[in-house]
Amino acid sequence: MDPSPRRLLPLIVTITAMGVLAFSILVPALPELAEDLGVSRGTIGLVQSAVALPGIFLAAFIGYLADRLGRRRVIRASLLIFGVAGLACFFARDFWLLVGFRLVQGLGTSGLLSLGVVVIGDLFTGPERRWAMGLNMAALTATTTLAPIAGGLLASGGTFWPFLVFSLAFPVFFAARALPEGRTGVTAAPLPHLRAGLRDLRGRGRLGDFLGVLPMSFLTLGIFLGLGLTVTPLYLDREFGLGVAQRGLVQAVGAASSSVVSVMYGRIGARFTRTRILTIALSGMVAGFVVLATSGTLWQVGAGLAILGSSTGAIFPLLQEYSASAGPAEYRGVLVGTWVSANRLGQTTGPAVGTAVADGIGERQAYGIAAVLMVAVAATWRPLRRVAGRHISAGPSPQA
Repeated sequence: MDPSPRRLLPLIVTITAMGVLAFSILVPALPELAEDLGVSRGTIGLVQSAVALPGIFLAAFIGYLADRLGRRRVIRASLLIFGVAGLACFFARDFWLLVGFRLVQGLGTSGLLSLGVVVIGDLFTGPERRWAMGLNMAALTATTTLAPIAGGLLASGGTFWPFLVFSLAFPVFFAARALPEGRTGVTAAPLPHLRAGLRDLRGRGRLGDFLGVLPMSFLTLGIFLGLGLTVTPLYLDREFGLGVAQRGLVQAVGAASSSVVSVMYGRIGARFTRTRILTIALSGMVAGFVVLATSGTLWQVGAGLAILGSSTGAIFPLLQEYSASAGPAEYRGVLVGTWVSANRLGQTTGPAVGTAVADGIGERQAYGIAAVLMVAVAATWRPLRRVAGRHISAGPSPQA
């Protein structure tokens, strides 16, 4: 194939990495941030939820804009909003002002995390697309690995210092001029465009599978982030007395294992059916939460996080690949955006619910609830609109 798409892949995965920074850079400092802002640990999760909230309502619209105005223009606007609002958080010393800035930052985050998937869907096909999706997910999880370490070290010098990292969006904004324009000639209004995309899926026999992916993403991501990653720094502080930098290192274990599995996703997807991958990975999430709920040492905590990370490292490249390949290019932005809206719903509700549950009944009990919920997801994912039905389980994803 033309090597130019491969040359653009480092830029694409960097854009994805910028989006995930919004969530991962702050995780180790949440206990200190709550103290400095004068709020409870059960409330501080709103700082994480706020950056995901706009995506619930706007991710599909941002995808529509990418279909109509072009991928490059919308990505660059997203980077600018992300950087300006994120840097403004550094100066906020009032809780609700900080939440407001994070809401604005979430506008940019929605574009960064969804449009990288869209551009990969535009530029790659077949096994190359599966390989590129795995690398994109690996970049996401690698950032989740390194960002807590960096955030913990920065927060050791000052609780608000991690927010300075968001200024990295500005050089990426200029680099993004190298992306293809990516206009598809769409002229319809947003809702008619979405309806046309869904009619196209129905005609291809993929509508049920696509709709099934939405609750799967919402539940899995919400449980993983809320009752997993957001609860863990509180658990490490309360149970083991770890400082902010040490918490970042422990948190990185799960993201590192997720990165490894994501890099291998191209080979895994070629060897196993998607149904088998999802079945094993969902069972792995149950096991990871059980290990965390029964952990008595840091080694056990690390093992539980590694199991969780490995499982999500298999699940989300699969779901990314399907959402980007279910329909043709002219609907790719709005369809991926619709899938991202389901993700944002999980990212918004998960941290807020997770911290509230952990603050009320304890972190171990929160892990136990997560295990029970994942058992329910693992047992019912097929009836949930045949989440990985005929077109996912039959082998390689259909190509646009």
